[in-house]
This record gives sequence, structure tokens and C-alpha cells, in this order.
Amino acid sequence: MMKTIILYGLKRSGNHFFISNILQQFSNYVHINDVNLSYDNYIKYKNIEKDKDQIDCNWTGFKDVECVVISIENKVIDNHEISKFKNIDHCYKFMLLRCPYSNFSSIWKVSKKNVPLLKSMVVLWIIYAEYFINRKDIIKVLYDKYSTNKNYKINMLKNIGIDKINIDEYINIKHQQSSFEKKEKSRQVYNTLQNCNFKNDKHFINLVKNEKIKNLWDIIKNN
Repeated sequence: MMKTIILYGLKRSGNHFFISNILQQFSNYVHINDVNLSYDNYIKYKNIEKDKDQIDCNWTGFKDVECVVISIENKVIDNHEISKFKNIDHCYKFMLLRCPYSNFSSIWKVSKKNVPLLKSMVVLWIIYAEYFINRKDIIKVLYDKYSTNKNYKINMLKNIGIDKINIDEYINIKHQQSSFEKKEKSRQVYNTLQNCNFKNDKHFINLVKNEKIKNLWDIIKNN
């Protein structure tokens, strides 16, 4: 029986590392990346023969595969659309969240200090954090624990109904691995604004300093 995995995550929060770990468990899979969730497209493409393992910003066929991963980046959860998947057998819905100060630092660095992008990420992180705390119908993965705690990682993957988990964190799955995943220091958790990478960058601090973010992160990291 095919497994369907729907993943909501913010950019630079470890999406591809998590997906890479999942795909290692299967020999025949499809990864549909950065799309709007669509039940109609899901039904359409599940009956179309597979012609590629991975696609960005579009849909492709996944008939008779072992696993299809549909990853949705930087988008608010579509409650109406996701509710349509409730009757799909072996369908698992995940949300991935990363420490805000690590996430924002990574965005700031990779985007070469793109102010509009960082501002939008701050807004989205708050929305995701509130989902992370309050939603009961989604499996929630905290990347900071996932990337550093082997037992937590295995338990998260067992949620998709696999008993024997085999993970090579540095395996080269085409299209899946982001550069920061290969560096141990990128997995450090900057729990506060005062110890993040850009703690001395006043522009960065002014953009991300937010009491609501601090309070939400305190709740998440202490649970």
C-alpha cells in the first residue's frame, strides 16, 4: 500500500534533510516539492505513471510507487484542502519547525540579507508556531531535536509505519540534500536571540526581535 506524506515546512528549516531520511526507506518513490496542496491533483496524478523521482513547483505521476511525498514550503495550511485527505489510507501529515533564531539566521545569510524575505518569514514562523502548539491532527517535528537526537529521529519516522529504520544522514539522494545539512555546526540550536549567528547585526535584530516569537519558542522548546 502506497504511503502518502504531506509535509508543511518553512524554507531553511530542514525540509530536505527530513525528506531525504524518509525517501531512504523506499526504493520507488516520488517527491513533489513546493506546490499548493490539491486533493484533485492528488487523485489525478495517482493514476498517472511515474516518469521522474522529483519535481519542483508542479505535479507528476506517482502511480504504483511505494511512497509519495508532497512538500509545501512557506504556505499557510489550507484547512479545507487538507481535510479532504482524511479518507486516504496511509496518509501522514507532518509539520516541521525550526528554532526561529536558527531559521532566521539561515534565511538572512543565504538570501544575502533580503529584508522583505526575512519579514515574511517572521510572519510565517509565528503562524507555524501557533499551529505547532495548537493543532492535534498533524504530526509535529521539531528540527532542532530531529537533527541531534537519534531516538527522536527514529520515533518520528516510525510515525509513517516503518518498523526498521535505516538512515544515512549524508547519503546523496538527488535533489534532496541542502548544503547546511552536511555541516555539524549548522545543527546548533540558537535558543535565544543573544546567541544566534547575527547577534551583532543590528538590522537583523531589529527585524526579528519580537516578544511573541520569544514566548512561542519558549513554549515549544520546553514541551
